[in-house]
Amino acid sequence: MKAQLNAGLLILFLFFFLLLFSCDNNADKKNNNSRKITKPEQPSLGSRQSVGTLSFKLNGELFEADPSQAKAWTSNGIPLAMLVAKNDNGLSVSAQIKNFNNEGTYKLDSDSKGGASFTVNGKIYRTLSVMKDDYLNVVISGIKTLGPVLLLSGTFEGVLEDRDRNKVQITEGRFTTESL
Repeated sequence: MKAQLNAGLLILFLFFFLLLFSCDNNADKKNNNSRKITKPEQPSLGSRQSVGTLSFKLNGELFEADPSQAKAWTSNGIPLAMLVAKNDNGLSVSAQIKNFNNEGTYKLDSDSKGGASFTVNGKIYRTLSVMKDDYLNVVISGIKTLGPVLLLSGTFEGVLEDRDRNKVQITEGRFTTESL
C-alpha cells in the first residue's frame, strides 16, 4: 500500500512539474532579495517556447545562437548551472558551472569548477589545458525565477583550445534567458 502511495505521489509531482513548464508566464521585476531574483511568475495556460540570446566573438568574428536554442539555468538548491546554445550553422556552446550559488564571476578552468565546450566551424574548443592557461570567465549578472527554475543572464570571455593545442580568444560574450 505504501509503495502505491509513493508511486501515486511521484506521478502527481511529475504531472505538476510538466504542467508548470507547459505554461506561459509574465515576469514581475520587483524583489528585494539579495540574489536579485525576480518574484515567481504566475503561470497561465498556453504553450511555452524557449527564448534567449547568446553571442560572442571568436578571434574577432561574431557568432550568434538561435534565440529558441539559447538558455542558461539552474534550480534552487542545486549547485550546478548550465549554459547551452546552438544554431543551424554548426554552432554549439555548452558550459557547466559547478558550485553555483549566486550572481558573480565563475572561472571555468577545470573539472572541479566546471567546463566549457564550443563547436565553431567544425572545430571543438574547450577548457583542456593542464597548465590552466585556458579558461572561460562567466559573469552571472541576472537571475529570474520561473517556478523551481532560475533563468540566468550575463557575460563571458576567455581562452579555449582545440585538441591540437591551438588557442582561440572568446570576447564580448553575452547571454540572456527569458524562458525555457
